[in-house]
Amino acid sequence: MIEWPSAEEIASWPAPNYVNPETRRPLVLATAIPLLCLVAIAISVRFYSRIFIVRALGADDWVMLFAAIASMSTSAMMCVATEEPFLTGYHLWDLTPAFASNPMPTGLMGIASQLLFVVITMLLKISILLTYLRVFPSATNKWFCYGMLAYTVALSITTFCLALFQCMPIQAYWQPFMYPDAKCLSPKIIAWATGIPNIFSDFMIFLWPAKDLMNLKVSLRQRVTLVTMFCFGAIICVAGVCRLWYTSVYVDSFDVLYNGANLYAIVTIETSMGIICGCIPACKPLLSRLFPRIFSAPTRSSPSTPKRSKKGGGIPDGPALPLTSITGSIIKSQSYSIEYGRRKTSEFPVPGLPDAWVYLGGKTVSPRTTDIGLVDGDGDGDESVLLKGKKGESRPNV
Repeated sequence: MIEWPSAEEIASWPAPNYVNPETRRPLVLATAIPLLCLVAIAISVRFYSRIFIVRALGADDWVMLFAAIASMSTSAMMCVATEEPFLTGYHLWDLTPAFASNPMPTGLMGIASQLLFVVITMLLKISILLTYLRVFPSATNKWFCYGMLAYTVALSITTFCLALFQCMPIQAYWQPFMYPDAKCLSPKIIAWATGIPNIFSDFMIFLWPAKDLMNLKVSLRQRVTLVTMFCFGAIICVAGVCRLWYTSVYVDSFDVLYNGANLYAIVTIETSMGIICGCIPACKPLLSRLFPRIFSAPTRSSPSTPKRSKKGGGIPDGPALPLTSITGSIIKSQSYSIEYGRRKTSEFPVPGLPDAWVYLGGKTVSPRTTDIGLVDGDGDGDESVLLKGKKGESRPNV
């Protein structure tokens, strides 16, 4: 609910400037328009990669699409909010008396932005958690993702209801003059009660894969790419902290329209960067084709790696072909196939092996398809690599 200044505060205002007033409209436009375009590019590249290169769409892609649509709509709404009759970014003393007598458009814009922010962050985090479930198959990751999914949905429903029903009746938020006796919750209490749990989930979700970053056996170029991706996640976490702090400044000030422009800009950065960060891994197949020197994984030859026969094109008789998993385990297989997503890319029979051993973290491997969760592949496939073996038995790491 908009808090109007007291008579003493109004008396301290400078003279109104109706001709060329000071405004933070350029700040909102300079933030919202470029980020809207970047979100549109990111979601378009993601779907092109998933449809035409990987040829596999998942639930995480559709959820991210809805989040991107809501984010772009909100960014456009932020730009419209700086025009009449909303005038976000202007000082109260530079507004005409006609505007002050009708705060309904500004109030509706304010509550709509609050509700859309909750929806965007919920969809964004759900999409990222669904991606983690698809890419990282460990039991620990599954427990984490399912727990954070329940946490995110519960927090989002609570925050949505608090924002919608912060005033009783609800219309009192955008029509304060018509409901002078309305009961409203403190905006500061709502901001802190919902902001701290939201920041906690930001750090947990966006930085969760960082725990395995140092264990990955990748080249320096790939490591720089991964670090850059996690830096985007760190930006989102910092933006969440800034948003909470500036919300407290916003609710303590009577100049809500002027200070609200900064809050709009921070919210746009937080949601847009979250969507861009969530789309980067799925964009890698197309980026690898367009910029192979940056995004493609370098191929390395090793003396211990069997070479293909010129006649049959297969792998000659000899020792088993070793593969190294993320956990450092050695994988041996008599007959296996590597798949990216749902598309088979190669199959190598390894003759001379009586059994198909699958060593994966010292755990018994099911005879069914085993997902070893390699995040960064050499091809244009999906992020995870599937290993199919005929038999499985647990062996210690070597």
